[in-house]
Amino acid sequence: MRMTAGGIARVVGGELQGNAAVRILGAEVDSRRLEGGDLFVALPGARRDGHEFVSAALETAAAALVCRDADVALPPTDRALVRVDDPLAAYHELARRERRERGWQVATVTGSVGKTTTKDFLAALLASDHRIGASGGNRNNTLGLPAEILSQDPDVDVFVAEAGMSTPGELSILGEILRPQMLLYTRIAPVHTEFFPDLAGVVRAKAELLPWLDSGGTLVVNADDPNQDGYPDQTGARVLRYGTDASEARIEDLQDRGLLGTRFRLVLPDGEAAVELAMPGRHQAENLLAAAAAASAFGVRAEQVAEIAPGLQAPEHRGRVFFLADEISLVDDSYNASPVAMRRLLELLARASGRRVAVLGEMYELGELSLQAHRDVGEEAAGSCDVLVAVGGGDAAIMATAALEAGLSEEVVHIVECADEATELLRRELRPRDVVLVKGSRGVGLDRTVAALTGKEAA
Repeated sequence: MRMTAGGIARVVGGELQGNAAVRILGAEVDSRRLEGGDLFVALPGARRDGHEFVSAALETAAAALVCRDADVALPPTDRALVRVDDPLAAYHELARRERRERGWQVATVTGSVGKTTTKDFLAALLASDHRIGASGGNRNNTLGLPAEILSQDPDVDVFVAEAGMSTPGELSILGEILRPQMLLYTRIAPVHTEFFPDLAGVVRAKAELLPWLDSGGTLVVNADDPNQDGYPDQTGARVLRYGTDASEARIEDLQDRGLLGTRFRLVLPDGEAAVELAMPGRHQAENLLAAAAAASAFGVRAEQVAEIAPGLQAPEHRGRVFFLADEISLVDDSYNASPVAMRRLLELLARASGRRVAVLGEMYELGELSLQAHRDVGEEAAGSCDVLVAVGGGDAAIMATAALEAGLSEEVVHIVECADEATELLRRELRPRDVVLVKGSRGVGLDRTVAALTGKEAA
């Protein structure tokens, strides 16, 4: 974004107080992330109201976007306030304007599992031929993604965005802002079902992006996911399918090398190449396939994917492998968890050599599906690991009980209340050449366990 405070006030129909000429270079809703030149957007939160932080924010930020009737002190002489009826609506209007004003192509990644990894893979593949901007981390919702858009370098020509949602309607808002030329779906699965009546509700919500896809663009769907079967009928865009033997983009001759990664032949519409991926798990090969299919819509060839793939790394806490003392291997997938993602990682653990230790935290936001989902994970764990550490409260106990009923002995099933207790247990119990999987929902905090065992700082 390259605007003055006065220009912002005109765009959003706001009342300006302070220095109209102050220049704005980006935007942020989190006062802890502010940089010089940012616009701080004051929004009410679940615990605190952003208006409480306006005065402190203006020590760094150039201006603040606030409610018209908020009791906020006048800004310093070199700062500005823009007062509006609805700061969130104004913030979204600024993001829509930025998207219209820039000559970007937009590539959007959505789905239920693998979004962030696939988004990062796609950005890396496109960077060989394009000036790339990308949304950071998991900044994929109606609060974080507009900030990413408004803070991009003006020289970007392709913006790669991850679009996520927790409730119906969110993706419609993001679709109107993004208006992508390419829309990629990873696999759709039961997540956030606390906010949806069933999986069909999740599928409908994910479809909210489809009306905003450019009719001259490309829809990339996972042909191995029946939840996406109806999506091509909802757009006039070109459709590119990946994931099955009959798809235009597919994997052939996959060799699973355990923690060393995979080798396979990548087939794209315009060619094929042998690929080596140094990240463990067939799911990571599927993530790369999805990204490669989407990149091919921008002219990236299979040979280019093969050149880039060996240097790709999983995002932090999303499948990174650490090799510790005593030849202990640790797979850190502690960022989040869903039933499908749990099953994928347990399948990876099952193929590992050595004693297999699963440290599994509870899965949040599953609503009525929670009890059965945790029971299913416990049963899966019984066939995939030699030691289970279930972390959390009642749902952790359900996992542990299911694992016991499925055949694990009481001596190797442990229930602990928190990540710190899991850390202490592992320090006592780990043996040389163990393979440890750490996975759970973000709120469980298992990144602290990973940090303690690896000596890395928790994110």
